Order: sequence, then C-alpha cells, then structure tokens
Amino acid sequence: MATKTITIDMEAYHRLKRNKQVNESFSQAIKRMIRQPIDFKQWMASIEKDPLSDKAADAIERVISDRSSRRNRRPHRGAA
Repeated sequence: MATKTITIDMEAYHRLKRNKQVNESFSQAIKRMIRQPIDFKQWMASIEKDPLSDKAADAIERVISDRSSRRNRRPHRGAA
C-alpha cells in the first residue's frame, strides 16, 4: 500500500484524534468521516439496468416532498 505524508495544523490534528475510534488508524478515520463521492454516471447506469419499482419511486418522491415542505414552513408566531 502506498502512503502519502500530509501536513495539517494542530487544531485539525486534535479534531481528528478526538474523533478517531480506539483501534482505528488516522487513514481509517478519515475514510469513515469523509465518504467517497457518488459516481453519478455509474449510479444512473445501475438504475437503468435495474429500475426502481413504481412503489419505490413513489416512496422516494413522498420523502423528498415531505422534507421540502418542512424546510419551507415558516415558524409559528411566538416561536423562538
């Protein structure tokens, strides 16, 4: 396995160390905390090969709609 030495400031080091699990390397901690970005083209290709059922697509639309409507609500009067 190839390695790369990086320089981080002390604040970043201490944050990483605090969030590292007991038997976890710094590399493992970074990989756990910073997820690999989704390859959109690969994801779309997999969806085209095995499309979602109408039931699954409807469920996803309901979740998105619910999240959007909650985000767009104004706070009640008197709310902090």
